[in-house]
Amino acid sequence: MELSLEDLSIIKALKENPQITQKDLAVKVGKSERSIKRKTVLLQGKGFIKRESGKRNGKWIVLIDNSKAN
Repeated sequence: MELSLEDLSIIKALKENPQITQKDLAVKVGKSERSIKRKTVLLQGKGFIKRESGKRNGKWIVLIDNSKAN
């Protein structure tokens, strides 16, 4: 499984705060909001994360153990 450092930092932030918004995630990771949107879509497509209970009141679910993702 091939994850970039950026992917790992996103996954770590999602584990720390599953209710984080993409806007807040962008600030935390130091990337643009657009980059975060693109990365979360890719990570969802690869089956690493998923969004539960909708956009506004949902939360992120991390589906992998990022200690094994290296």
